Amino acid sequence: MHGVTPPAVEPGDEVAVLAPSRQLPRSVVDRGVDRLRTTFGVSPRLYPSAHADGQLSPAGRAEEVHEAFESDASAVFAVTGGEDELRLLRHLDLDRLREHPTRFFGISDNTILHLALSAAGVVSYYGCQFVPGLALDPELPDYTERYLRRALFDETVGEVAPADEWTDDYYDFDTGAPREWEPNPGWTWDFPTEKTVSGPLWGGCVVVLEHFLAVDRFVPEPDAPFVLALETSELMPDPYTVQSVLRCLGERGFLEQTAAVVVGRPKTRHREPRSDDEREAYRRAQREAITETCRTYQPDVPICFDLDFGHTDPQLPIPIGGHVELDPEAESVVFGAGR
Repeated sequence: MHGVTPPAVEPGDEVAVLAPSRQLPRSVVDRGVDRLRTTFGVSPRLYPSAHADGQLSPAGRAEEVHEAFESDASAVFAVTGGEDELRLLRHLDLDRLREHPTRFFGISDNTILHLALSAAGVVSYYGCQFVPGLALDPELPDYTERYLRRALFDETVGEVAPADEWTDDYYDFDTGAPREWEPNPGWTWDFPTEKTVSGPLWGGCVVVLEHFLAVDRFVPEPDAPFVLALETSELMPDPYTVQSVLRCLGERGFLEQTAAVVVGRPKTRHREPRSDDEREAYRRAQREAITETCRTYQPDVPICFDLDFGHTDPQLPIPIGGHVELDPEAESVVFGAGR
C-alpha cells in the first residue's frame, strides 16, 4: 500500500479542476478557482466536467482524469464528490495514472479515485476539494491553508497539530452567513500501548469503502501492516452501518493487518439542527462501534479519533499511500513521504 509521492507543485504551475461525479454551480467553482489562484499562486485550468451543461458519461469523466494526469498540471482538484463516481472504476487505466503521478485532492466519493491511485502505487491527498473544503466560508480557514500549502508545495505534510476550532455547521451559499464554530478539544487517543506505530495510509469515507468492496475492483490484498483512515459524511451513517462496513473489512483480512486506525472527526449535523446532546451521543456511538469492531479482529489495535480530516472544517489533507507515524506518549502525528 506504500505509494510514490508525486512531484511537488511549484508556484505558478497549472492545476487541473474537474468534476469526477457531481457538478457544482459555476459561482461556487469560481470561488474555489479564485482561492487557488490568489491564495496559493497556482494557475487553475477548468476541465469540461467542471462547467459543462450536464454531467459527462462515466467513461468521459474517467478519460478526463487520465488526461489531467497526463497533462502539464502538477495537481488535480475535484470540485466535489457524488455517488456516481463509483461508475468510473471500470474505465480507469491504472497504468496511465501510474506513468504520470500527479497530486490529487478530494474527499467523500473521491475515495474511489484515492483507492484506484493507491492500487496504482501513487500517493494522493484526502482533503481540500471545493465543497466541502476550499469554496466554503467567506474566508479560507488558516488551518486549511497551512496544511494545503504543505501538501501542494512540500515533499511531505510533516508533523501536524489539532485545529484550534472546528465546525460541521451547514454553509448556506445563498445567504453567505458565517457558520457557527466551536473550540476543538483535540484528538482522542485510545492506545493500549505507549509504543509508536507507523505504516502507509489506506482508507477514506466509510460508506464509499463499502461500495468499493462490493464492486471488488482494485481491492488490495492486505499482506503487510498499514494504518486505516476512516471518516463519515453528511449522510451520518448509524453505528450499525459503520460496524457492518468494518466487519466486511475484517472478513477480507484488513483489520488483522491494521497497525493503527485514524478517524476523522464525524459530521453530526447537516441542514437540520441537532442539540448538543444529540451530537455528542452520535459521536460516542460511532466511536464505540469503531472500537468494538476493530478490536474484535485485533484486540490491541491503537485508535486515534477526531483528527481534522473529512467532512468537517478546517481540513487537513492526509496522504493516502503515504507514511504516517503516531506517537501516543508525545501525542504526535507525523505524515511522511511515500517510498
